[in-house]
Amino acid sequence: MTVRDCFDLPMTGVDAEGARGYENYVGEYLSYGAQLRDLFSHADAAPESAMLNAHAAALHLAFEGAEGWANAAPYIARMNEAAIGASERERLFCAAVNAWSRRDFIAALDELEELTVRWPADLCALKWGQYHAFNLGDQPALLRFAERARVVHEGRPYVHGMISFALEQNHRLGEAEEEGLKAVEIAIDDAWAHHAVAHVMLTEHRAADGVRWLDHCAHTWERKGVFIRDHNWWHAAVFKLELGQLDEALAIYDARLWGSWPEFPQEQIGAVSMLWRLELRGVDVGDRWAPVVSEARKRAGEHLLPFHDIHYLYALARAGEPAEAEAFLASIEGHARSQFGPARAAWGEACLPAARGVLALARGDDETAAAHLASALPELGRIGGSHAQRHLFAEAFEAATAQGASWPARTG
Repeated sequence: MTVRDCFDLPMTGVDAEGARGYENYVGEYLSYGAQLRDLFSHADAAPESAMLNAHAAALHLAFEGAEGWANAAPYIARMNEAAIGASERERLFCAAVNAWSRRDFIAALDELEELTVRWPADLCALKWGQYHAFNLGDQPALLRFAERARVVHEGRPYVHGMISFALEQNHRLGEAEEEGLKAVEIAIDDAWAHHAVAHVMLTEHRAADGVRWLDHCAHTWERKGVFIRDHNWWHAAVFKLELGQLDEALAIYDARLWGSWPEFPQEQIGAVSMLWRLELRGVDVGDRWAPVVSEARKRAGEHLLPFHDIHYLYALARAGEPAEAEAFLASIEGHARSQFGPARAAWGEACLPAARGVLALARGDDETAAAHLASALPELGRIGGSHAQRHLFAEAFEAATAQGASWPARTG
């Protein structure tokens, strides 16, 4: 059975109820809503729908941990069976998910590029394309997807937030802020637009403006999913750090950045990043590292994203068991040697020197840390993450090269 989806594109293998489920998912996905899991029941009820099962698999893979790969497997199996009778557009999306499941993120991005050039009306595919472009550090691709969205979806809720963030990551700050403000005029709860404008204000050293902006937007976040809620509060804490309001930043950490979903890799990354930043400014974070390290050590050996691995490694080196971080670094080194092409460059030329640097940093060897971080910094765009997130490594380098730099004693 073929129906038309909310973008007026054909969907195979679904009935009207399945199409409504997909439309609800689209709304939740684009708005970072809290009800994304509802898609799984619709996919379970429609084994002949390649698209519903492909998007269900994508949601699991976007967990960014080994559990996500395991949970995606049955949806991928159903997706591939259903893809035989699917449309060409649907098969391209399935191909992207298959590449993603093989950890071939570049191939996944390429499939989504082709799909959205030919069918730019597929706003979900455009958003997934931006997801992969971001993780690969491919800022031009991030903007290409945004411009396709603009052509077809100008004025639609949540589209201008996509455009805003892409412009910001491409250093077009004035345009990015304009698009972000337009996005919020269209949909006050566009949390990705809130985030994009916060990036502009941070880059322009407008911390006081950033605090006021996020205070204005924060009332909409409680109805959002964990990722964007945590991450926007992370930005609020970063602004507090910039203003020297360290106690307030620590209070945001305790109230908002840890404990909602400790098993979620993005929550782990945000926690590591904030505790590290706090300590760089001389804040005693007490025993807050312990639960973060407990979760981070479960990620050792996954090697899904280099940006993540560097954060896990720092947590283990800062507060893990003796020799734990060294074993993880050796595992990263082996993984880097096994890669090819751009992935080998990302892991070998960017991740590895950064990893060696942060390990030395946590051990108090500032000279070694500075040497490795100096090698890593020009290449760090390859590992994904935003400019604001990666700035932590520049801060660490500056601290390691500062006269009389000192680091917290290991607690492990």
